[in-house]
Amino acid sequence: MTDETKTEKELILEVKDLRTYFYGEDDIVWKILEGINFKLYKGETLGILGPSGVGKSVLALSILKLIRYPGKIEGGEVYFKGTNLFKLDEESFDDLRGREIGLVMQNTRGGMDPLRDMTHTTGQPYKVHAEDEPEKDEIKALVVSQLGKVSLPEPYKTSDKFAHQMSGGENQRVKIAAALMNNPTLLIADEPVSNLDSTVARMIMNLLTEMKEKFNLTMILIAHNLGVIAELSDKVAIMYAGKIIEISDVETMYYNPRHPFTQGLFYASPSIAPRGKLKPIPGEEPDARKYPTGCHFHPRCEYAIEKCSIDQPKLEEIDNNHFVACWRTKDIPKYEGDF
Repeated sequence: MTDETKTEKELILEVKDLRTYFYGEDDIVWKILEGINFKLYKGETLGILGPSGVGKSVLALSILKLIRYPGKIEGGEVYFKGTNLFKLDEESFDDLRGREIGLVMQNTRGGMDPLRDMTHTTGQPYKVHAEDEPEKDEIKALVVSQLGKVSLPEPYKTSDKFAHQMSGGENQRVKIAAALMNNPTLLIADEPVSNLDSTVARMIMNLLTEMKEKFNLTMILIAHNLGVIAELSDKVAIMYAGKIIEISDVETMYYNPRHPFTQGLFYASPSIAPRGKLKPIPGEEPDARKYPTGCHFHPRCEYAIEKCSIDQPKLEEIDNNHFVACWRTKDIPKYEGDF
């Protein structure tokens, strides 16, 4: 997508220098997010990819200002349709959550009250944001309709069920139905197919694709699975040690990754690594309590030079809308994979 094309599209979300830290005893600080920047336009899906612990879920919660003690958003700005969310009072922010911005949490049963049926779970976002107190019959009818849209069998019967009476995939579809109850502009889906078997995962992926096309949804999709990100995303952001270190459209990312960590991630994946090129990334993830100076990846990088251990690189555009945070991008061999 060219810059000219982007200017014709509505900018839905812009994140600037977002920083979120967690605090422990004896002045220990975990710098989970350290300066996150990206833009998301109407109808786009941004896939966020990276190993566990790099801050993907914290990013989702930070955007929605759902970070609680011992975590704290230490700085940055998040603009939603031109409004700085962090300057809104809590009441105004609450009005956006669940109405303009939907969230599907990682755990298939997370956030579900075991004592409440699916009518309550699915209909609560509508009830909370309705101008007038809706009648029970109105909520029931809307819930049954919504459950049908996410392909749950016998939606009327399903509306009376509880979480423990349903499979993981069914619970996940209910959560998606609830997140879309108010036709939000932005949907944040955190690992929507994790811990699901392959058949159910495929159904959820098809559902997300259908919902995106049907409602022209703008989405942030968080996942570990390279195939899920490739199939559902328009562009991809690679996270490492609290930072986005590479971002581009999905085709560019999978055929021409330029950051050493991104290449290492692909070479370490049995599903996409070139034949005979499968290899692990040396070393271990850095501790968020004390990141290395300079580039956070440099202790594990075979291309690192002295500058990498001293100065921290910023995301810079190396090609059309392809941004990389690396001092040695021009010197790194081309990726040999063929996704």
